[in-house]
Amino acid sequence: MRHAQIIGMGTMTALTAMLSACATPDAGLAQPPRAKPATLPVQLEGPTEDTSILAGVSTRSGELLILENDGSVTRTPVDSAKGRQTLRQTDEAMFSLTDVLVEDTSIPLSALPKPPRAQDVAIEAFAARTASALPKRIAPAPSEAFLGGRVARVVQSGSKAPGDMVSVQAQLRQGVDESTAFAYATCTLAAWSKTTKTPYARHIRTVYAEDDGIVTAESIFTMSKTKPLGLRVMEREKTLRDCRAHGIPDRIEAAGPVKGTKENG
Repeated sequence: MRHAQIIGMGTMTALTAMLSACATPDAGLAQPPRAKPATLPVQLEGPTEDTSILAGVSTRSGELLILENDGSVTRTPVDSAKGRQTLRQTDEAMFSLTDVLVEDTSIPLSALPKPPRAQDVAIEAFAARTASALPKRIAPAPSEAFLGGRVARVVQSGSKAPGDMVSVQAQLRQGVDESTAFAYATCTLAAWSKTTKTPYARHIRTVYAEDDGIVTAESIFTMSKTKPLGLRVMEREKTLRDCRAHGIPDRIEAAGPVKGTKENG
């Protein structure tokens, strides 16, 4: 058992008084209170009468900090049974000491920085991974390669449905890369969505067919008024900007909602 001796009850009382004086409001606004020391030095008895152990009491955590021979620091709560025994203080004295050391109202809790919530971290990480609705790599194609695009039909519609499913058909000259064909279908949808109240869409699937020198890309999308989950979401205005940047036409054969989209627009 480590035997310890605090500097003395009189000294401890003086230290307590010193801390109390630091927080005295009578000093006036012109003279702010002195900063409370981070650690109060404590003299502990060493193995022999002429040796001592380096220690202190943290004014923030209320712990007794003892520097061990190997350089590590032993932390013991001052108001614990072991802490009282080490400092040889009565319960009444320790209660008074703990009240001074632990309580710190210099900074309100509302002003302390709050760590981000796990949900916020996850949302931020997800947002960083989101990308354009268009393919990452779009093979360039001449303007005459784009033969026309239209919203062919509404696959699913109704107020009880989570969102209208629409089919987009885009036709291009044979030899055009599939990435360009899909981008053309997506740009066609973005242009068509300007006639509706659904500026967002999520891609479901796309099939390609070739016939008589013409490539047809038929894509299915789910339309929605709010942004759905997904790493690649068709967002009208951003998609239209991306279409222009890649030279993809953002127009449809006939403006306005097609049959069956009254609820959608």
